[in-house]
Amino acid sequence: MSLFMLECIVIFVDEVINMTKRIGVDIDAVLTDEGRGEENIWHSNICKHFDLTERIDNVYDFRDAYGLSSEEVEEFIAAKGLKIFREVPPRPRCKEVLSDLKEKDYNIILVTARPAENNTVTLEWLEKHQIPFDKLIHSEEKADVCKKEDIEFFIDDNPKHLIPIREFLRIPVLLMNMDHNQGISGEFIRVDNWTDIEKHISEILE
Repeated sequence: MSLFMLECIVIFVDEVINMTKRIGVDIDAVLTDEGRGEENIWHSNICKHFDLTERIDNVYDFRDAYGLSSEEVEEFIAAKGLKIFREVPPRPRCKEVLSDLKEKDYNIILVTARPAENNTVTLEWLEKHQIPFDKLIHSEEKADVCKKEDIEFFIDDNPKHLIPIREFLRIPVLLMNMDHNQGISGEFIRVDNWTDIEKHISEILE
C-alpha cells in the first residue's frame, strides 16, 4: 500500500470520527429516577436518617436544604450513599433513547460529580439497567470535560454545571426539572423526561 493511500485512509477515519456527535449526560437525577417532592429517594432517606419531617429549602446542597452540617452530610453519604446508588431506578425511556442514539452513531459520555471512589457501584448500576454509553467520567469540572471530550450537547439537573458550559463553550444544554432547581433564575430549556430530551436532541443536533 502506497503512502498516499495510507494518508487518504487516515483522513477518511478522521472525518468519520469528526462526524460522530458527542453528547454529555449527567447521572444523578438525569439517568436516575430520584422522584419529586416527598417521594424523592434522597429526601426520604435523609428525613428517616436524621428524624426530620421536611426541607428547609428546595436547593441542591443538602446542608442548606435540611440545615445539616458538612460532617452530618458526610456521615449520611457514608452510611446510605452506596445503598441509594444501587437501589435508585432509572428514568423511564432513558435506556431506549440512548440506545436509539447509539444506533445513529452518537457518542454518549456520562459525566458525573460522584467521586471516583463510586466508580464500581456506578458501573454496576449501568450494567444492571443496560444503559448504553461510551465513556464514564467522574468530575466536578464538567465544562472542562466538555471541552476536552468535544461534547456538543449536555444534560444536567444542576445549573451550576450548565451555566459555564452554555456561556463559555456555547454548547446547547438541557436542565432536568427537579425541586432543587426551581428557584434558579436564567433561561434554560427545561425537560421533565427522556421523551422531552429525545425531542430536543432531534431538533438541535439532527
